[in-house]
Amino acid sequence: DQFVRVFNSAVDHRRSPVALQSGPVEPDAVFARQTIITPVSVRPAASGKGLPLTERSYRVKGVALAVAFVLLVTGGLWLWHYLAGRPAGQSPAKMTIGEREPAQQKPTAEVPQELPQPAPDPATIAAEKAQADKSLAQFLQLKQELEAKGVSQWGGEAYREMTQLADEADRLLLENAYAAAAAKYESATVKAGDLSGRIKPVFERLLAEGKEAIDQGNAELARQKFSIALMIDPGNRLARHSLQRAQNLDAVRQLLESGSRHEHSGNVAFAHADYQEALRLDPESEEARKALERVKGRIRDEEFEQLMSQGLTALHHNDYQNAREKLLKAKSFRPASQEVADALAQVDQSIRLARIEAYRQKAAAAEKAENWAQALDAYEQALAVDANVQFAVRGKDRALDRIRIDKRIDFFLQQPAALESDRQLENANELIAEIKEIDPMGPQLRSRLEKLARIVDVAQTPVKIIIESDTLTDIVVYRVGKLGRFESRELSLRPGTYTVVGTRDGFKDVRKQVIVKPEQGPVRISIRCEVQI
Repeated sequence: DQFVRVFNSAVDHRRSPVALQSGPVEPDAVFARQTIITPVSVRPAASGKGLPLTERSYRVKGVALAVAFVLLVTGGLWLWHYLAGRPAGQSPAKMTIGEREPAQQKPTAEVPQELPQPAPDPATIAAEKAQADKSLAQFLQLKQELEAKGVSQWGGEAYREMTQLADEADRLLLENAYAAAAAKYESATVKAGDLSGRIKPVFERLLAEGKEAIDQGNAELARQKFSIALMIDPGNRLARHSLQRAQNLDAVRQLLESGSRHEHSGNVAFAHADYQEALRLDPESEEARKALERVKGRIRDEEFEQLMSQGLTALHHNDYQNAREKLLKAKSFRPASQEVADALAQVDQSIRLARIEAYRQKAAAAEKAENWAQALDAYEQALAVDANVQFAVRGKDRALDRIRIDKRIDFFLQQPAALESDRQLENANELIAEIKEIDPMGPQLRSRLEKLARIVDVAQTPVKIIIESDTLTDIVVYRVGKLGRFESRELSLRPGTYTVVGTRDGFKDVRKQVIVKPEQGPVRISIRCEVQI
């Protein structure tokens, strides 16, 4: 019976898709405990259907040989037992199986014999083996999936228990204890199912532990956690990204340490470069981000102070435009800085005063050149900067007054005949009196005043006019008055144009225009009405 079991097991497992590692065969234990390697595919072997031809032929031969062997041994044992119970020389025909010897015959010594065990039912064996193969296939499929997800790295005690159950099942299978093997495989499958149900929480735990390792600066542990997580989910972006962070962690740590040394030694530019590179390698590094912001703050502070110093220096040297540019740049670093606001206000005030001073100087130069139109423009520009500048207020009034005087002088100099009018002559005299009150008086104004005074003086110097008549004609001189009838009359008239009219009853009027020129000799005219009507 033992031989049959050994033979069948050898034949079945030699043809089974489960590959066994090599090992010595122990006669007592049938086969030594072997390690089962994951097969490419596992197919049920129940009832021999679907098996290859060669394997089925071996199976049939084995079963036939086993049955023949069992029948032979059973028959031999029965015959031996039968013959041992009969005396020698007794005819078999007078004996029945199980007949006892007469009581007076001395019994022979009874030798204990081991009764043979009944042979297992081949159909039962085949069914148990098929169930064991099926359980093995289910377990191996689930185990393969778990192994692909790195279960040996995270399974812990459950994984060890599953492996132990599988090893026991393998041993039982090799011993042809198919029912027990199937039960062990099913228990191992339950353990594998439990492990499959833990995949998601284990994955999340690995991510959390990996992140904690990164935060603590433990690059090796972080790489280990994220590598195992990627075995569970190779396409997970977070795990892949976190693994990259872990791989860069040592470099980031070195850069942070280098930046810290530079920062403490005052080389903020070098520290900024190190921190910036560290943040590039690990954009999620809170330490690198804070360090970079801290150094940027120091750089901004230093640049702010430098710009303030440059701006105030430029202001001190009256380089207002440069000062304003520097201070505006400083304001970009600290928009709410009162220091910058005060400095800019000082610059604006200085610029305003400088512009006003420039206009003042321009106006003064124009006044000196007696260019009152230009002076007026300068004063108005100064007042546009500050409407309360007193010198500009007074200067504007003065310029307007001088422009008015110049225009009046020009009028009389360009139209001296206007002085023939008493009103205009009076205006000219008033203008001369007004000009004489101006102090200081520039050379151009003085010269123009002299010209005006000269033509006014000429306009006021009378010229002798002699009017002759017939004592019958009434004489009237417009702008002078009625002269009456006379034979000869002498008048002193200012230069100008006069109209003399003679009238006589019954005669046509006589009208003559007399032009009296300045500095002219005596003018003689005759007025007589001689044409009767």
